[in-house]
Amino acid sequence: MQTFKSMGITYKFLLNQRRKSTSNEYSIVLRIYTSGRYREYSLGEQINSNFWSDELQMVLPSFSGHEPINSKIISTRNKLKKILLLAELNESSIDLEEVFNKLKPTANHVNKAVSQSIIKYGRTQIELLNKSGNVGNAMVYNNSINKLREYAGTDHLSFTAFTYQKVVDFNAYMLSSGIKVNTVSLYLRTIRAIYNRAIKEGIASANNYPFRGFKIKQEKTISRSLTIKEMQSIVSLGLRIDSPIWHWRNYFLLSFCLIGINFADMLKLERQNIIDGRIVFRRSKTGKIYSIAINSRASEIISYYSGKSNYLLPVLQKVGSPVKSKNDTKQAVKTCNQYLKKIAADCKISKSISTYYARYTFANIARQLGYSKDLIAEALGHEYGNRVTGIYLDNYDNQVIDAMVVEVVNAVFVQERG
Repeated sequence: MQTFKSMGITYKFLLNQRRKSTSNEYSIVLRIYTSGRYREYSLGEQINSNFWSDELQMVLPSFSGHEPINSKIISTRNKLKKILLLAELNESSIDLEEVFNKLKPTANHVNKAVSQSIIKYGRTQIELLNKSGNVGNAMVYNNSINKLREYAGTDHLSFTAFTYQKVVDFNAYMLSSGIKVNTVSLYLRTIRAIYNRAIKEGIASANNYPFRGFKIKQEKTISRSLTIKEMQSIVSLGLRIDSPIWHWRNYFLLSFCLIGINFADMLKLERQNIIDGRIVFRRSKTGKIYSIAINSRASEIISYYSGKSNYLLPVLQKVGSPVKSKNDTKQAVKTCNQYLKKIAADCKISKSISTYYARYTFANIARQLGYSKDLIAEALGHEYGNRVTGIYLDNYDNQVIDAMVVEVVNAVFVQERG
């Protein structure tokens, strides 16, 4: 079992299994050893032993309320390290009673949680996201906070007043307003992230965590993929060259040829993203770096627009604020989706096609051609394995993925477009 040591003091977090609640939960305690004896400090949290890792000394992610409890453990550990470090620097002795008193939340800390508004705090997080250029998340945070404000009817909803029952009522309020289940899920997950952030900053208390035991529901989305035959009909559809609909089809097909690259990321690609015949870029949403070979069909589309813009595709203008850039990108996606629906109708495809279809269609066709799920997942940049440690599959050789991409693309581009 992992332990932490300083100044002859050893300490660790564990479950006090001498005392069990009626619901088979044990208290999480900090045990401090010194001079052959130990004292325990309770964190005021209880958990079933199935959700506790002795090795990590943390609550496992399989428990829905793990984040605030783990934040409390980390906060307590950091506070203890600071206490011991100061004592070491001052060359003073350690009194366990004094240590425990310093670990206890102060009245000021408690008052912060009572007085601080989750809505006002959320707006400060929105400002920080905007300043850091994370405009997409800022918009999601803004929509979520505005919806919570609408439900509460006031800006002054404190963290302590936002109880489990309030979460239940807020969830019901949004559903009764006609908001889709997955949008409700997004808003609730965002509010939960804001609350967790406040706990880490010591503004809210994990003792009052309102999402503990609350399951945020999501609906399975309808399959958003096209068959090989449907893609072939889109490719071969007779469209006037240089007409708007012809260009938007090009952009959709380029996304498909580049393994379903996110449309917003694709619109922001520049000439400098082409390195040794590959598109190399960082996914704006996840920060993950992708390297995709430019196959002949992708090269054909990119070459057509060469020199017509600061970007590879002449859709966005390289001016304005990050907010304007985000809005322009959203509008471009919306415009593309409108043209894709017209293309689908002309091809007699009874699916509500959008830019998302490029990614799912690529994966679906690759599977139909017999490629393994693991190889497809690697090409798409998916994470596999243990969620706690974030284990990734061994990277496939680029040549293997490149060969798969060429076969998938060739299966669709069997006819030249008019």
